[in-house]
Amino acid sequence: MEIAQEHSAKVLLQVGSVKEGMEAIASGADGIIAQGSEAGGHGLRREKGCGTLSLANRLVKLAAEAAHSPIVLAAGGIADGRGVAAALALGCDGAVLGTRLWASKEALNNKLLKNELVAAGSCDNVHRTRVFDQIQNSYSATPWPDPYDSVGALRNNLSEKWDSNAPGLDLELAREESSLASEYKAASEAGDGKIAAVLAGEGVGEIDSIDAAYDIIQRIDKEARDIISSMSNLL
Repeated sequence: MEIAQEHSAKVLLQVGSVKEGMEAIASGADGIIAQGSEAGGHGLRREKGCGTLSLANRLVKLAAEAAHSPIVLAAGGIADGRGVAAALALGCDGAVLGTRLWASKEALNNKLLKNELVAAGSCDNVHRTRVFDQIQNSYSATPWPDPYDSVGALRNNLSEKWDSNAPGLDLELAREESSLASEYKAASEAGDGKIAAVLAGEGVGEIDSIDAAYDIIQRIDKEARDIISSMSNLL
């Protein structure tokens, strides 16, 4: 794959493994988003991807060796200034704050599902699962393909029931009398987090309020700066 370079166009490619990262760098991308398996939303299945720190660390080194030196942004499990400072310490040019900004006033997701992010309380409540995509793919006109058919989301009654039984879920969805898909669609529209997917990365435990995006960025920026400034005291 090669990317045609336009005069002002900038291309960022999101990757979940070192292999994908190498392909993205070779394509001539202006920037690489190193999305670790701790991320919320869609990404590589956990068994095919890497963690955020190890992935970002490796891609920073590979990007520096490339002739065009693309920027590298870390993503996955980063929701506060400490996470941003850690990304910068690895040599990243910045970070992507998916879940933290998903829990902002401006985000166009269901308000009830936003509240689930605040109530989560811990990264222990997050897992990467295929369950929600298996269900959505059964009726979607644009199904998520292998190996991106998994999401980071809060554990709920539906995912706990089916996460370890993918073949059984396929059989249930194939039954003509099954109402699972319609129940899932209704729950998503109603904001029922016991059934619908509540997309979340492992940084969700650091989210305790729904704030304006501007305030979130300002606070995280100050946290990161304060942490970096204090690091000299450790030397």
